[in-house]
Amino acid sequence: MFPVFAFSLMFCSCQNSDNGEIMPTEVNTPVSLDKNIDSISTLILSDSLDADLYFQRAELYLKNNSLRLGSADLEKSVELNPKNAKYWFKLGVLNFSKQETRAARDCWITCSNLDSRNINCRLSLAEMFLAVGELKKGQNRLNEILAFDPKNSYALYLTGNFALMSNDTTKAIKYMQSAINENQELFEAYDQLGVLYSSKKNLLAIDYFNSALRLKPNQFDVHYKVAIFYQKMGFFDEATLAYLRVLELNASHELSLHNLGAIGIFTKDYISAKKYFSMAISQNSSYLEAYFGRAYTYELMGDFLRSESDYRISLMLDPAYLPSIDGLSRLEVANLNLVK
Repeated sequence: MFPVFAFSLMFCSCQNSDNGEIMPTEVNTPVSLDKNIDSISTLILSDSLDADLYFQRAELYLKNNSLRLGSADLEKSVELNPKNAKYWFKLGVLNFSKQETRAARDCWITCSNLDSRNINCRLSLAEMFLAVGELKKGQNRLNEILAFDPKNSYALYLTGNFALMSNDTTKAIKYMQSAINENQELFEAYDQLGVLYSSKKNLLAIDYFNSALRLKPNQFDVHYKVAIFYQKMGFFDEATLAYLRVLELNASHELSLHNLGAIGIFTKDYISAKKYFSMAISQNSSYLEAYFGRAYTYELMGDFLRSESDYRISLMLDPAYLPSIDGLSRLEVANLNLVK
């Protein structure tokens, strides 16, 4: 009898926010963008002190992924008209996208001071404070927003995230559910609620993940979270289908391949296990856990020679990897018994 091993499973969570997004949703061809940029550049030659012209050109540069030129024009628009909150907001978004958090913070504080009703600036500040772990400052900003607009769905969602960072799961669920009540299209809240209920091993997780997928059906990381949940609950058929959906969207997702291999072991489908561990290794030749998984699969199949080879490869990657050390020890005992 061989011991049952628990294979490590990793969550792949990403939070995406459309708030403060620079890039537009409409499609512009490079040719039309270049023509528009040329047109505005001509206007700037005629009136080099028009801040809004620089701002318009900055937005076109950013659509064209010309960050350096876009940044220069945004800074020029702020220089020419430092009392325009919209300019400061966009410059803050750009700075934050470049991971210049202090510059982003200063822009959004200026924006908030110029226009106390500019919720976007306050939301961006709160989200930035959440990202850097300054919870009290972030919550203060959210309290200001909710005092002015108590039904602001994104402020409610962020408040839930701040509660989560403070380990208050009950409060987090309450605020994220309130966010959904105000905005049934808030993907981030459905996704996060799915994660929260998943951690509780509550089947409500699937309802929330499915709601997230209704909004973004090709969000492969949500499909992955669904698969992880089912696997942890022991629903291997459902987990397998979810992992296969992940692979339809991202065929090289090595974690899904590894976990399908693990399911093969738990369900004693060793042929399938070997296949998926091998596929995971083909995606990542240094994938320690996949080598161990395949070695253990070979061991269960009685193919001790291949099993030993994979155990030794895994120990080349990590000489202190205890599961593989134990595996080799078992093989030594098994081989001695065969000799006898």
